[in-house]
Amino acid sequence: MNGFNRILFPTDFSPQAEAAVPFVREMALRHGASIALLHAVYIPAYAYPPEIALPPAAIDPAGFVETGSELLEQFAKRHFSDLPSVNCVSRYAAAGDPATLITDFAHERNIDLIMLPTHGLGVFRRWLIGSVTAKVLHDAHCAVWTGVHVEEPPVGQHPRIRTILCAIDVQPSAEDLIVQALRLASKHTATVFLVHCVPGPEVGPERYFDQTLERSLIAAARGEIAGMQQRLQTSLEVCVAAGSVSRVIHQAAVRHSADVIVAGRGRLQQPFGRLRTNVYSIVRDSPCPVISY
Repeated sequence: MNGFNRILFPTDFSPQAEAAVPFVREMALRHGASIALLHAVYIPAYAYPPEIALPPAAIDPAGFVETGSELLEQFAKRHFSDLPSVNCVSRYAAAGDPATLITDFAHERNIDLIMLPTHGLGVFRRWLIGSVTAKVLHDAHCAVWTGVHVEEPPVGQHPRIRTILCAIDVQPSAEDLIVQALRLASKHTATVFLVHCVPGPEVGPERYFDQTLERSLIAAARGEIAGMQQRLQTSLEVCVAAGSVSRVIHQAAVRHSADVIVAGRGRLQQPFGRLRTNVYSIVRDSPCPVISY
């Protein structure tokens, strides 16, 4: 993949979706990509007691979809009407489970990138990401962009990508991820940094007794990453630290003022590396958007 040619932007017209618009526009303009806007009309069955047999006329999915289509048309005109013709903007509204609609649409239309704002959940937002986001991250075959996971969308966050933090495992797949990060950087004229996390206790007496092992793990990881860079003919700055994956990546992103984190996701139900099994926590705790492959 040399870039993102087809972008899918699901929207529920929430403040988080509105806040994601500048990022979608920036990505589309940089990559010359078309944009597919998708609004999923969800009518939960549990909204009605099972003992109530509602006549078909009581629930009108077609009416909801028609209303959603009208709102989507207004949304498109408000935010994307000034884009060049190369950034063709199409609109789709359908009734169904949002996560299923998003992943099926992305697969059937050969989408390269899904741009999906996450939704904060009040006091629980530090522990959970939205169920739609979690399902899309799990099931999507293409790259997924997720916004900063906060209850209130950031104000004044700049959509331009100048610094990319690439979070890697020391596995062969990491080289492909580094290549993806470099390709993204070439489109945005950005700088790439690498970060890797090794296991290590963060609290308690073990934190002090295992320092020799920790230094050994860090040295071994640096050696593996140096080998990757030699094969790729790169000389990117590398940060290797011990602790929880999301904490190490968060700290590195803050230190480098990262505009986006690139991370491996793969199919989460399969036994990939330690980093991929932590993608939910990376998204949840990231101070900037995350693009996971």
